[in-house]
Amino acid sequence: MVQLLHTPEGVKDYYNDEYARKEALCQRIQETFTRYGYRGIQTPTFEYFDIFNAERGSVASRDMYKLIDRDGETLVLRPDFTPSIARCAAKYYGNETLPIRFCYQGNTFINNSSYQGRLKESTQAGIELIGDDSLAADAEVIALAVDCLKGAGLTEFQVEIGQVDFFNGLFQEANLKQDTIDSLRELIENKNFLGVEERLMEENLPEELTEAFLALPKLFGSAEQVFGEARKLTQNPTSLAAVDRLEQLYQLLTTYGVSDYITFDLGMLGNYQYYTGIIFKGYTYGTGDYIVTGGRYDNLMVQFGKDAPSVGFGISMDTLMSAMQRQKLLRELPWEETMILYEPSELSMAIALGSLYRKNGHSVSLTEKKSLAGEYMEYAKEHRISSILLLTDKAQAITVIQTRTGETTSVPIPKEIRREER
Repeated sequence: MVQLLHTPEGVKDYYNDEYARKEALCQRIQETFTRYGYRGIQTPTFEYFDIFNAERGSVASRDMYKLIDRDGETLVLRPDFTPSIARCAAKYYGNETLPIRFCYQGNTFINNSSYQGRLKESTQAGIELIGDDSLAADAEVIALAVDCLKGAGLTEFQVEIGQVDFFNGLFQEANLKQDTIDSLRELIENKNFLGVEERLMEENLPEELTEAFLALPKLFGSAEQVFGEARKLTQNPTSLAAVDRLEQLYQLLTTYGVSDYITFDLGMLGNYQYYTGIIFKGYTYGTGDYIVTGGRYDNLMVQFGKDAPSVGFGISMDTLMSAMQRQKLLRELPWEETMILYEPSELSMAIALGSLYRKNGHSVSLTEKKSLAGEYMEYAKEHRISSILLLTDKAQAITVIQTRTGETTSVPIPKEIRREER
């Protein structure tokens, strides 16, 4: 039965200080969402499979956790928040014409390959700005992502921005088959230069178009490095319009004061097929994976009956936690709890004293004294208990022990407790 103490591969337990730090981090992120006017939404942990099917462009079917309900319907554990929120917004805000701002927090479930080293159940916090196709909306969402990471405590990170329309414009011009497009997407996203070249050799494309595709994986860096080079590669109107929009976006991000955190990557194509415009990912050192991913999805909402261009992002809280831990940026947790350590004969007084402390807003735990005091001091330090109130048999005062210093004082038993004792 020992194996039952272990979790399946790809999931983990959070407990004690690690749980408290994760909760505090999530709370800081949610507070930042609220300051930008985003309101909370909660969607089900499992939904109908069709919410995330291939037409939606979400997670691949083979990577979903599927189950069958008693009516024979196929359900999946939520692999991605965006389609769920799109469904919900279409249902409850179908007639809303002004932008809607949602924020969320919860777990996603993706059956990643064990070799990827990613959690299969992970906590995500994010936002969706629905019903706004403006450049201002793109800038707001990216600026919010930067503010979230700064608010979390990160100091060294980058948000890389791409534009799928640049890539799509080249494909329209090349008139390639879908399987070739899918293959090239993956090779370019992984910056597999040799693979891109080999795949293009199989196609009879004009030389300038071939050169543009070969240059895509190298088109990353600052605004000055990327925009000029991108314009030299093509005269395709869709691709050039994508570069123009990125340049205008950068100007707005400069106005937001976040340009120092921004770089560009026109070889970024995103994990989800529903992205239609800007896409972006946030990185920091101390983790091999991105901590933020997001983008514009103007054609997803209409699949649920509401034609509303939208943009959003999600933060992987587990990856963020891991990075901050390795960078030694996790904040010290407060020592706020008090332990009332009582002898069996003083249980009634301990209960009354605990109730009085809680009424006054303090966190209090009650523990019966069964062994030497030193054991309780070690326990208190391990659990960030700031002080121990010692109630001994027929004591006329309370002994207060400060856990971190060992300092001991004596205070009178509160009058309210003495009256209750009588």
